[in-house]
Amino acid sequence: MAPTASSTSIPTATSTPIPTTTNTPEPTQIPGVQVYPVSSLGNGIPWLPYDDAKKPMSVFYGFNVEKPPFNNVLVRQAFAAAVDREQIAQKALEYNFRNAKPATSLTPPEILARDLYNEVGISFDPSRAKELLQQAGYSSIESFPSTTLLVSTRGKGAPGAYYQMAKMIVGMWQTNLGIKVEIEVVNIQDYGNRFSTNPPDIYQLGWVADYKDPDNFLKALFHSNNEINRGRFNNQEFDRLVEEAARLTDPEQRLLLYIQAEQILTEQETGVIPLYHSYVPIPYAY
Repeated sequence: MAPTASSTSIPTATSTPIPTTTNTPEPTQIPGVQVYPVSSLGNGIPWLPYDDAKKPMSVFYGFNVEKPPFNNVLVRQAFAAAVDREQIAQKALEYNFRNAKPATSLTPPEILARDLYNEVGISFDPSRAKELLQQAGYSSIESFPSTTLLVSTRGKGAPGAYYQMAKMIVGMWQTNLGIKVEIEVVNIQDYGNRFSTNPPDIYQLGWVADYKDPDNFLKALFHSNNEINRGRFNNQEFDRLVEEAARLTDPEQRLLLYIQAEQILTEQETGVIPLYHSYVPIPYAY
């Protein structure tokens, strides 16, 4: 059973640095999810065998961190704290996202070999969300810039799974922060071009594992040198951690580095809002 949503405090911009060493956490057992002990992980990439029938995926929202208001970490944290992942994961199940589980970290537990829900990342906390927004300088909602959330669809447009979940999430932002966010729906074939011509404020992405290793999520998506880093997340310590993890062969050391990288990405810097982990839906209902 996952911890309650209030089990993790939300950091501010003055969070203490991540320790360079720590004890390897014990795997958390999740109903319907196989979580592996460190001793079973391979010495290299990939570190787990790939089951084509159960392709792990992560669905998340990312921020454009290069322009206001989301160049302010407190604003990003406020938006993350205002989203109830339990409700979103339940909606994902209705759209055939198999074994959908709420997430506060990016890498699926089947890939990381560890579930970090409400242990790493920003937990749902509406009161704290409002406080963070005020700390960011937005005591008056009228001063908050107009904001657009970009979502993809495989069909001709809404309604689709990602659009329906987006409606729920913008409703949470309206209720918990008082901020109205517009939704723009783009066909998946044109999605990449939209980032090149007019980068959105917030974007949705569903990433399916190419191989079962955290490198395929953390380094592939958010290293500062990667073109697919849509929101231009840039943190030197994050880059160092994922680069070092890719060079190591000791599974325990790699796991520790990846957990530290998750803390930077989803908690200290909040470059993304993880929503849920699942297997690829059958049939597709994006």
